[in-house]
Amino acid sequence: MATGDTVLTDESLIARADGLGIALTVPWYRSLWLSSVSGIAVAVDGQAVPTESLQVELAGRTYSVAELPEQWDTLWFIQDRLVVVVPLDEPVAEGQDVDVEVTVDLRLPYMQIAPMTYVTNHAVNRRTLAAR
Repeated sequence: MATGDTVLTDESLIARADGLGIALTVPWYRSLWLSSVSGIAVAVDGQAVPTESLQVELAGRTYSVAELPEQWDTLWFIQDRLVVVVPLDEPVAEGQDVDVEVTVDLRLPYMQIAPMTYVTNHAVNRRTLAAR
């Protein structure tokens, strides 16, 4: 299933005082536990953002990317947007166009192929979006 092009939507880029937010859709056809997210990578205008500086917001809670594999009791529902917060020295202005590339790696917990080994989904999406 090709799901990489579904990660970003026209409304994904969010102007924030601390940089920008990128609202992601689940790159799969069904809801998954947040612990299924094994990695998130972001590039803004061609510059990779260090993963350790990213924060993730879902359902009123904030996590580091490193904390996601421990969130076995939190569901990322199809209708929810996981917001990746990217700190920037100069915040993005509303209406500003920004080139963003997001990579989301998922571990699919119901598709075990060996002991403690699961099918993965590597979803990459790059778009130029206007901040809202």
